[in-house]
Amino acid sequence: MSRRAIKAVNWAALAERIPETEKTAFAAFKAKSDQHLQRMTANPEAPPKIDWAYYKKNIAVAGLAEKFQKEYESLSVPYPADKYTSQIETQEKELLTHIQQFTNESNERIVNSNKEIERVKSLLPFSEMTMEDFQESYPDMAINPDKPTVWPHIPEYQPENEAGRPSHH
Repeated sequence: MSRRAIKAVNWAALAERIPETEKTAFAAFKAKSDQHLQRMTANPEAPPKIDWAYYKKNIAVAGLAEKFQKEYESLSVPYPADKYTSQIETQEKELLTHIQQFTNESNERIVNSNKEIERVKSLLPFSEMTMEDFQESYPDMAINPDKPTVWPHIPEYQPENEAGRPSHH
């Protein structure tokens, strides 16, 4: 991560999206990041230049300053390769697909729920229904006069389920 990338983090926008339960972990992470940035900015971006001419003139051992200069200039510390940005972008694309899918499904549920609300609002209120109206609107809940039930009015106690009926002694 470059210095620019660390400075470019929009902490305020991130903080808005963090759930209450994660606020302490977020604060700890931000403090750690700020501490890292502070340590990083304390050092210069490039190493200081060395005055090789001064050392060549003042070091008594012949060739030592030249050897150090050659080794120092040939030394290169590789910047770590960025292996994670592409993975994060892939995850983000997958997540956006899931979010879009969830949004579409939710909108569909909202439409269906609104249709159901309208259907229920259009029904006759219970207080104004007759038994026939109730049976017409709720055939699965209404008493069927052609097929009466016995107490308790649950399926396993009905005469047609004689085999499954518990014995009463």
